[in-house]
Amino acid sequence: MRHTVTVAGPAAPDVVWERYARYEKWAHWAPHLRAVRTQGDVIRPGARGEVLFAGFLRGGFEVTEVDRPQGAWTWKVTFLGIPVLVAHTLVPQGTGTRVAVDLTAPLPVPLVYAPMVDWALHRLTRV
Repeated sequence: MRHTVTVAGPAAPDVVWERYARYEKWAHWAPHLRAVRTQGDVIRPGARGEVLFAGFLRGGFEVTEVDRPQGAWTWKVTFLGIPVLVAHTLVPQGTGTRVAVDLTAPLPVPLVYAPMVDWALHRLTRV
């Protein structure tokens, strides 16, 4: 199943991209991702690592696509053997940014995860 969460906020696209691109910033805007372990500092295709979700659930991930000029990147994360494809896009909206996240996974994962994504995206796009 695919489910999309879209949020707009006042942060400029370059600010939002920087928050997306740097692993050490993830927990600031997505506090449910308590830790990120990976080699390198920024997202890039083929990057692999592990995230600690909500302080107790570990998931392996791979960044599958990064297209900075288009404001898009995709990663596949696996929790408890369940693969979740997470596709991020951002577009300028006025002086701020509109972001969308497509969650593709078996039911009910996208619907359960969507409220956390909505919360995180509001934090991502704030000034």
